[in-house]
Amino acid sequence: MPIDKAVILAAGLGNRISKVGSTPKPLLSLDGTPDGPTFLDWHLDRLTAAGVREIYLVGNRRTFQTPLRSRAGASVTWILNPSEDLSRSGSGHSAWFAWQSEHQILDGRSKVVLMDADILYEPAVLDALDAGAGGVSRTLVCSEFRESNEEVMVFGEGRRAAMHGKGLLRTGLTAGLTCLGEATGMVLFDPADHALVRSATDWCMRYSTAKERSEHEDITQRLMLVGRVEAACFRDLLFMECDTPDEYEHLTTEFYPRVLARTAR
Repeated sequence: MPIDKAVILAAGLGNRISKVGSTPKPLLSLDGTPDGPTFLDWHLDRLTAAGVREIYLVGNRRTFQTPLRSRAGASVTWILNPSEDLSRSGSGHSAWFAWQSEHQILDGRSKVVLMDADILYEPAVLDALDAGAGGVSRTLVCSEFRESNEEVMVFGEGRRAAMHGKGLLRTGLTAGLTCLGEATGMVLFDPADHALVRSATDWCMRYSTAKERSEHEDITQRLMLVGRVEAACFRDLLFMECDTPDEYEHLTTEFYPRVLARTAR
């Protein structure tokens, strides 16, 4: 059974990459030209080709309702994160607006992918996330990584993901756990976990220290605490998150051409 639905988080401010211009990051072109395909174009093409039938884009007041090329085989719907001060709204908050919308995304029947907008990947990454899935949710993990306290790392036992976060390498907090790799920000929610995802998101918005500033990793961590997440690890696949002007330069000149070549095989 293919992935049914996808939620793309496209409401961030993109302050770290603002030097490349005033265009919101999800709408930046992948080849650096004014008319080139954007991050959102890539996601919609790849998700539609993978059989995803419903795609939801959570946007801010600048990105919401941006016209996009129609894709045969999938419905594409914008959801607004209406926060006036987006510096106080994290990706978990955007996910909350998605779950609270009238679209009944978490319906207890569909496999739902939640993902950041500022990533680029080859299509096989979606296969890696979904391969062998069934019964529990999965977080996509790159098992090839360099030791860093600046990236979110996933720790666990076997395939079970128990904890993730920054600055946890070689600390007592992860004693007895294996570092499974670097989190990609892409999560597949199993239908059996939909009620849990809703309640975890509601808890983050109401009771956690961060509240509206919560990231979607905060939601996933609650699922990990009750043993409902396994790590979908991959090697030798192309995946990149883009946060800074330097990274955008690398993406447009080197990484995107490599992904295109791999995709065309």
